[in-house]
Amino acid sequence: MNRVREIRKQKGLSQFGLAMAAEIHPSVISRIECEVWPPYPKWRRKLAAALGVSENELFSEVPKQ
Repeated sequence: MNRVREIRKQKGLSQFGLAMAAEIHPSVISRIECEVWPPYPKWRRKLAAALGVSENELFSEVPKQ
């Protein structure tokens, strides 16, 4: 599962809720979660801050155990 989606769901946020918290358009959240668009650096910072995790944790290649 996509880490953005996984952590978003753990935090109890909808895509819309995350979009508002990160100040990113909701369609961008959907496209990042579906891996249609890459998470550009600006979006990475905003998503990590909104979810309360580090960029490395959110976008690491191998999820933490």
